[in-house]
Amino acid sequence: MKYAAAMTAVLTGLLLTVGSARAASFDCDKASGPRETAICKTDDLSTDDEIMAALYAGARARMSGKAATGLRDSQVSWLRFLDKACPQSDVETQAACLKPWYRERLKFLSRAVTEKAGRIFLTLDEWTFIAPEKKGEEEMPGANRMQYRETVSFEIDAPESAGERAFNALVAEQSDLWNGFDGEQQRSTWFKLNEATANFASLDIFRWEFHVGAAHGFGAAKHVNFRLDEARPLRATDIFARDGWQKALADHALDGLHEILGDDYGLFDEAPETIAKMVGDPDNWVVTREGLGVNFPVYSVGPYAIGDHTVTMPWKDLAPWLARDAVIGAK
Repeated sequence: MKYAAAMTAVLTGLLLTVGSARAASFDCDKASGPRETAICKTDDLSTDDEIMAALYAGARARMSGKAATGLRDSQVSWLRFLDKACPQSDVETQAACLKPWYRERLKFLSRAVTEKAGRIFLTLDEWTFIAPEKKGEEEMPGANRMQYRETVSFEIDAPESAGERAFNALVAEQSDLWNGFDGEQQRSTWFKLNEATANFASLDIFRWEFHVGAAHGFGAAKHVNFRLDEARPLRATDIFARDGWQKALADHALDGLHEILGDDYGLFDEAPETIAKMVGDPDNWVVTREGLGVNFPVYSVGPYAIGDHTVTMPWKDLAPWLARDAVIGAK
């Protein structure tokens, strides 16, 4: 909800800046090809194009030269993809095809750059068109959809320290970071920077996939909690100095899951033991300025139907166990 509200505010401000309708980012007197023609002849699409130009320019201005080149290449690959994804020559049909892609691109560009603790964090992508939508009957529901890939990446711009370079390398090691449909599965990937300080970064990499013919989709998150000052993954001892924190965190997590799921929470019988183990592993942590969250993915403590949940314990409640020099959480 917070992101949606922020996105609405950004787009509203840019709409006011753009002003008149059909304010495309290029000279419509020189428009060529179905895409540019549809933009110039469709008011809201023309306005979206002008907003996109402003978001693109604003993102590039905050990036290093290498990253700005990467964003330019990303935008070029997206435009080339559009020409294949929306080949219709009829203006109305072309515009209808372009509009949802433009709205998604506006969202992407609005979050391509995140500045936190004096660093610039980047989200970049590369688009590949694979095959057009098939006509006729489907062997499996959804199998005839257009096939494409948007490969995505996340990194610290212009890394200077060994820790920043190691963080980028660790994120780059994650495989299958893409959105789209390749003929066999639909995939969605997105990033969330939970927190970043001078010495630490917490990043979530979410991946969701749905295979053609499967009963349901499946998703999970990779939690990257990293000491930038020491170029290594976070350890529990970087935060806690006294025994007892695991039990406190486990009790809080179990109570939190019961509260979220209600009386018929349906946890596995062995869930309390599983929770006690999971809370001690930083690979399950969602670290924020407000507190320490523990993520329980699908099937970890209960059946698929209960979903994925994160229970967060405020730092003030963990204060008795925090180290004085804790990388985060301590006053």
